[in-house]
Amino acid sequence: MRLITVRIALSDSGETLGSGVAIASRGLVVTCRHVLEAGGLDVRASEPPEVDIHFPAVDHWKAVTRRARVVAYCQDNDDDIVCLKTEAPIPNSRVAVLGDAAASAWNEFIGYGYRRLGKYQGLLAQGTIMGEIEAPEGHALLKEPVQLQSSGIAEGMSGAPVLDRVRNLVVGMVSEKWGSSGAAEDRDTAWAVNAHLVTFPPFSLVIRADPLPMQHAEPPQMDDELLRRVQLPRSHRLEDAPALLNEWVGREALLAETDRVADDPETLVVGLIGFGGEGKTTIARQWLESRRRTARVNADQDAQPSRIFWWTFAERSGADDFLEAALDYVSGGRITSEDCGDGRARAEIIASLLSTQPYIFVLDGLEAVQEQRGDHYGAILSPDLRDFLTFFATPGHPSFCLITSRAPVVDLISFVTHRQIDVPSLTAQAGHELLATLGVRGSDAELERVAHQWGGHALTLSLIAAYLVKRYGGDVRRVATLPRPDPDLPRGELVRRILGQYDSWLSEAERELLIGFSVFRTPVGEEALEAVLPQNAQSVQGVQGEVRCGSALPVAHAAALVHLVDARVVRRDQGGRLGTHPLIRDYYYKSARSSVDHTSLHEWAKRYYMRVADARTDPPATLDGLDPLIEAVHHACRSGAYAEAYLLITDRLYAGDRNLITRELSAYDTVLSCFTDFFPRGDFRREPFTAGGDPEMRGWVLHEVATSFQMLGRLWDAVVTLRRAEAVFRGLGCYHQAAISCQNRVELHLALGQLPGAEEAIESAFELARRAGDREHELVAETLSGTLHHYRSDHDAAEEAFASALRLAREFTPIPLLYSWSGIHYAEHLRTTGRAAAARRALEANLTVCRRAGWTADEAACLIGLGDLALDEAGPSRGDPGSDPRTPAETEALQRARTHFEAAHAIARGITRRDVLIGSLLARCRLAAATGRSATARGDADQALAMAGNGGYRVAEVEARIALARVYQDLSYEEAAWDEISQASEVAREIGYRRGEEAALAVETSFEGNSWA
Repeated sequence: MRLITVRIALSDSGETLGSGVAIASRGLVVTCRHVLEAGGLDVRASEPPEVDIHFPAVDHWKAVTRRARVVAYCQDNDDDIVCLKTEAPIPNSRVAVLGDAAASAWNEFIGYGYRRLGKYQGLLAQGTIMGEIEAPEGHALLKEPVQLQSSGIAEGMSGAPVLDRVRNLVVGMVSEKWGSSGAAEDRDTAWAVNAHLVTFPPFSLVIRADPLPMQHAEPPQMDDELLRRVQLPRSHRLEDAPALLNEWVGREALLAETDRVADDPETLVVGLIGFGGEGKTTIARQWLESRRRTARVNADQDAQPSRIFWWTFAERSGADDFLEAALDYVSGGRITSEDCGDGRARAEIIASLLSTQPYIFVLDGLEAVQEQRGDHYGAILSPDLRDFLTFFATPGHPSFCLITSRAPVVDLISFVTHRQIDVPSLTAQAGHELLATLGVRGSDAELERVAHQWGGHALTLSLIAAYLVKRYGGDVRRVATLPRPDPDLPRGELVRRILGQYDSWLSEAERELLIGFSVFRTPVGEEALEAVLPQNAQSVQGVQGEVRCGSALPVAHAAALVHLVDARVVRRDQGGRLGTHPLIRDYYYKSARSSVDHTSLHEWAKRYYMRVADARTDPPATLDGLDPLIEAVHHACRSGAYAEAYLLITDRLYAGDRNLITRELSAYDTVLSCFTDFFPRGDFRREPFTAGGDPEMRGWVLHEVATSFQMLGRLWDAVVTLRRAEAVFRGLGCYHQAAISCQNRVELHLALGQLPGAEEAIESAFELARRAGDREHELVAETLSGTLHHYRSDHDAAEEAFASALRLAREFTPIPLLYSWSGIHYAEHLRTTGRAAAARRALEANLTVCRRAGWTADEAACLIGLGDLALDEAGPSRGDPGSDPRTPAETEALQRARTHFEAAHAIARGITRRDVLIGSLLARCRLAAATGRSATARGDADQALAMAGNGGYRVAEVEARIALARVYQDLSYEEAAWDEISQASEVAREIGYRRGEEAALAVETSFEGNSWA
């Protein structure tokens, strides 16, 4: 949705006017006419008005702003539509496919538009397309308006696309919303302009009649041997879930709605989305208990009860931690991270086991792993976690996932198995019930007035109750002692104001506990709290001769804790651990007294976690075992002990050359999280803190951050960080390390399709090789140069570069051939230039080297190369797939290709390298095409394209679109096939990938020879 949606703004002031949708690559954008008129622009003016069109950043697409002017509108009718034309073309990938809303009655839709909600601008809406209705009185329309039903449409959404989730077409633009003064039954009513209107003059565009094929998600796969080891869990995992609340009010409708969608077999993932403090976690916990009660009542029936897994990302935000815990749970502890190459492999195994019995996964506080600002707002930051959710949203299993988050889960928008339920504030009546339940006394009218004045915000009302009960015995009239609520203030500021009043009436022990809570990122036990209390309260026997009464805390603090739990300021989870809401935690962290400053708090917390880590007798082998050390790194950085944090990472997390957390556990998301604390405000664009500004430490940190970015598929971030690491190593005169950083950067530039950037980096690679005096670095630079020329189809220059690399290998290295990725690129050049036998010899020799060295990613790439050579021998399909007239030799070659590709794919699914997995998927697509069964590879093609788009692999994107075009050709989806091949050609031209242009042209030529033409 965000790809095709634009924000329309005044050119002079930048003020947002509304939304629009791109409809043609020649620069056409449509919006509602009233959007421009509301900004004082007259579409009928002799000089067509101009506006700015803002395309948001999505995946690898950068944000772009272009000037546009009005080129068409309905002069003789009242239809609310206007067409703008930008000063430059629009990429095909950012253009909507339009359809007629008349065929969409009662289908569900999603929309995305630029309405403002607090600090957020650019939000989703969902609902139902009711159908066409009569034109309003006094209006002459070419096409009847379309009635919508949605609670998410508001001011600013005018011009937003209405995407039919069934037909996968944009069938209209949001135009109106019924005013809030209307009757309650009409509050969700809205209208749209039918996209069919663009077929009339003066627009005269063509729209699509048949549905657009949906993206096909490949179901997860799992090794049979691992499956046999699995022992299904017999109990729930609810240790992280909050305890049930006795005071439960006003959410019956939400529970019923969640029940309804959970019982729908076509709904697999549901998001409860709302502001912080609205009670999303409590709703999820209450719903879960309701389902458990129902399951116990129906225990005698045939339906198998669901096993429940609860995870709170606000406590442990690393995707690696989640995947390890989930894998341990669903496999009964029989499959560990050692059995998986990386996070994606763990995600695929977990998802595969969702079909073994019904599960309910509750992912609480997902916003901790979502982008919180900019055009990517709501996007999942971890590609492994995004893969898991994608697998979960793929049909074929009986399980269900409930998400709570402050941000919409935009990565699942395209899945018809995903639903979003908005969590609103409490009604005045429900707020009144909550206040009364928490001990506030007063008339019904007084309690409802308080609930209404404070916006029905559940956390705010709970704090007001705690304040009134503690200071005034619950007298509601004393609410006047609080600052008057300002509706224009953010919810967080209202919470802070109430906490300021509440804090003034706390005892010193209560305040010390809340400050102690504020330093921990996760719920903790009482012994952890004791560790961060001021020194006069930490001794076994305090200065007043205090003794312990069944608690790790001094008497005064134990009593204070009881009050804070009773007041709902502090919560216990099912495991007995203690925590508080993030808004409360942030308040007390900022209010820490100078006598208990942040440095001291973090120093005490670090000591506590080190004692926990050192008390363990067995060396850690899992992420769960490393948790105390990971927390110690965090607190060491926050206390300014960066040298100590550095040693903890290198000696304990990496375990020296063993590379425990990276090579063995493939926990790059966790590694990146650890390094976040080295950077000011967690901003990797800034310089990292180091011990005394140590440049060598800075270079190492930057290089490891770049490696994590690369392994997580964040290629653009990796390029920038590698450039910085390279500069640091240059400054130190460490040319060997600088050369390695530069070579890695070249590979990334090539994958990203940044061929001019690759050319510049290759020049640096040669220069650094000379400075380092290392001929092997020069060899690598030559092969990278040859690869660049190969991409550009400059075969003579590529031949010269590879020949130089071979000479260097024979003269200066112990292995007289090109191996690893150098040999893979060389073999592809030989194959392309018609030297199949030489290419095979090069790959077979390279394969032997890679297997001996244990380079699994390189091994998979060699197998793909050998498979392509075998496929060349087999030749293209020459008949019906069921009776392909091949010779015995060609049939044998085809079988060899299949064997090589499947072996490569098995390796690729179990390692960290996403580029290799994309390569293996595309290889399977080529095999399907060679056998005349391209349609069977649709899942592989879709997955490869999605991964290429998410990671920014532009070269792979070209190849994936070519593969998808063949799929659509095989399925007789003419328009979709032409669209994919056109986009492949456009991207190839854009990045200078000449080989991709030639391949796209060859497929296009085959289309023209088809009966379509």
